[in-house]
Amino acid sequence: MKQASSRYSLKHNLTVKNAIVGLLFLAGLFYLFFLLFPTLHITVFPGVDSWTYALSYLPQRDISFGKEVAYTYGPLGYLVSGSLLPENYQQIAWFKFTVHSLFLVLAAVQFWRIKSLSGRLFWLVSLFGVYHTLVALDYLLVLGYLLILSWIPQLRGRKGLAIALLLGGWAGFSALVKFTAGVMTFGALLMYWLGHLYPIYRSLARGPKLQEALVILLTATGSAMAVTFVGLHGNLGLGLLRLLPSAAIALAWGWGTQRYLKDNPRCAKVRPSLGWFSSLAVFGVTLTAVVLMTQRPSMLGFVLWSLQFSSGYSSAMSLIGSSVELALAIAMVVMLLTLFVRFVTGRSLGLFLALAFILWIVLKHGFVRQDAHVFMFFFVTPFLLSVARQQRPRRPSRRLSGVVMLLMLAVMGLYWQFPGVFGHPEIPWNLSLIHKPRLVLNRVVHFDFSRVFEEVQAMSNESLMPVRLSDEVNGYLQPKTVDVMPWEIALIPANNLNWQPRRTLQSYAAYTTRLDNWTAQGVREQPPEAILYDFVDLDGRHPFVSEPATLFEVFSRYQLSPEFPEFIPTELQPNLMLLEPRPESRSWLASPEVERRSLSWNEAMTLPQVEGQMLRGAIAIKESFLGKIIKTLLRAAPVRMRVTYTDGSEATYRILPTTSENGVILSHLPRSPQEGLAFWQGLELPNLPLPAAVDSIAFETDNPLIYRSGIDVTLTSFALKPSSPSAHN
Repeated sequence: MKQASSRYSLKHNLTVKNAIVGLLFLAGLFYLFFLLFPTLHITVFPGVDSWTYALSYLPQRDISFGKEVAYTYGPLGYLVSGSLLPENYQQIAWFKFTVHSLFLVLAAVQFWRIKSLSGRLFWLVSLFGVYHTLVALDYLLVLGYLLILSWIPQLRGRKGLAIALLLGGWAGFSALVKFTAGVMTFGALLMYWLGHLYPIYRSLARGPKLQEALVILLTATGSAMAVTFVGLHGNLGLGLLRLLPSAAIALAWGWGTQRYLKDNPRCAKVRPSLGWFSSLAVFGVTLTAVVLMTQRPSMLGFVLWSLQFSSGYSSAMSLIGSSVELALAIAMVVMLLTLFVRFVTGRSLGLFLALAFILWIVLKHGFVRQDAHVFMFFFVTPFLLSVARQQRPRRPSRRLSGVVMLLMLAVMGLYWQFPGVFGHPEIPWNLSLIHKPRLVLNRVVHFDFSRVFEEVQAMSNESLMPVRLSDEVNGYLQPKTVDVMPWEIALIPANNLNWQPRRTLQSYAAYTTRLDNWTAQGVREQPPEAILYDFVDLDGRHPFVSEPATLFEVFSRYQLSPEFPEFIPTELQPNLMLLEPRPESRSWLASPEVERRSLSWNEAMTLPQVEGQMLRGAIAIKESFLGKIIKTLLRAAPVRMRVTYTDGSEATYRILPTTSENGVILSHLPRSPQEGLAFWQGLELPNLPLPAAVDSIAFETDNPLIYRSGIDVTLTSFALKPSSPSAHN
């Protein structure tokens, strides 16, 4: 009796202990839920990042991504980074609530799966990292995806088919939010799938297994395509309706081939390729034809133009920071990859390929623009290490793993407390509030969506005040379609204007020659009735450099407004100009090629001075073989153009190798907004000389090994045809 009583007491104590631990775990999870809740307060604000308003505006206006506009985000991008508007604030709030809740549930499951105390503590710290203020919500979609991948033993059979269907759809949805999130998720799945091919290839019965693996990959691809294709439609019903032909073919295939298998039981070798198991793969293959034939929305255009953004970003937006900081990041990458190699086994090869792929993307995302983006790298990599440590290692690596963990914790602490060491501003993050439960629990106000929206609206109205136009200008623009150059989209909501966006939305975003030409074509085919133009640019570029083909199209079709021929200032933009279409497009007399030269780095080229004419230069700066590798792995080195003016003054401007072949204006490079205004006036009045004539140019870069030694410059001269009297009237 005593033994039975003792066993009962022990069991009872364990039950009570487990209940207490469970309650504490749930209480901690509840606290984390409010501590880490993503902010809803994304206002409409001026500046380069006014694209947040564009993300929320475009889905409300039946504008097709991939057909009429393209950007780094997709049509659902407003859910993670869009400004709150009356039409979408509840959707944004519920989406963030859902993603945050789902991710925390997945993180709680992972916490429970980790057995060691140190592992659990490191896991918690990694969660604080991925919830840093500067780590966007789309990362939760990617990292939650990785967690699920880490729990899957293998993609086999009907269970593997169901998982592929789920993960493919998740990747397709992520692409609609942000294209790089779609690349990261589907790329991780592809790496995971490739890792499982190795043991299949080594097995004796590899034929059927390889067929099964191919069917699973096609199923995941079809699922991703279907979700993206439907999501690109403004009308959900129409998108689903267009899936019906592929669904019907897949059903017919499944039913017909299943009967064939029953009548021919000897077809075991081709069984994975037939029957209901392969019907979803057939759906994906036939959906490809539907996608290619559908012009609006154009999923093919969405993918191709998004790839243009991705390929051009590494060069056009590169920003070099501290070399010590970059060396620290590369050292962490090397240590992580070393751990991955020591951890990996035949069963976990796919997962570690996926982790290495995500690590590469995170490094590029953090260090192409080496500014506050670096927080993303240093605060996401601990998550990757924590996931990797849960796999059974091939070789003992506890000591090295512990060293890397301590290094990551030290770096996170450095960026938390002393970001100024590398020149970054101090940015508050959620961990700073962990010891202030009253402030944390007050975040329950986030669920009063109407109150949040009222606060955001008040903040937006206040932030837009400095970009409001005068009543006279505003009244003049009200009936017109308006675009803005180069980037101040906040002018649209601040003045309640009818926005007709360019295809790349902002000038600096025309990262490649193809994007620039596509945008210029859009201006040519559907020109807005007015353009609000400001003579500014970023990263030390000259305003004529970012989108040369588009800008030349604007020069050809627009003039300073006859009603407002001078600056139309706002508080924030004192040098704003109003452009309107000319009575007829400007006619240029293009001379034959004036000069073609191959320059070396830092070699000066004297420009021919032709009175009354303007020179455009197609500048071809190509990467070397080594440069292509470095650009693919990380980023390209910026290129600068050193300009000597005819008055003896000098200036240096950044130039973009990715767009400069489209023909940059070189003969006249205004140095100020006043000279920019004079340039527009000179285009309209042939007797008025164009300002800021250039005598010579030369090109320089901090790393010539990235590029080929020869820079080809082809000059073409343009002169205005005499205007007809009617045009002047």
